[in-house]
Amino acid sequence: MRKLFITASEKIINHLEKKFRHNFEIEFEYSDSLEGKIEVLKNNKWITICRFSVDESVENIVTMFNVNYEIHCK
Repeated sequence: MRKLFITASEKIINHLEKKFRHNFEIEFEYSDSLEGKIEVLKNNKWITICRFSVDESVENIVTMFNVNYEIHCK
């Protein structure tokens, strides 16, 4: 199964986990930083697919992830 690593606030991680858990194995790290990121494991290396601010909407984060995932991983 494909793996994601999410670094963000607990609230954002909970929402993103619900969106991605059916297609990815998710690992996460809670952070109080003003930005978050989503990384994908590709060829045994973590590649940053998406960076976002903590006030970004979850729908926008998912859209950014999907577009960048299509470009970099498919």
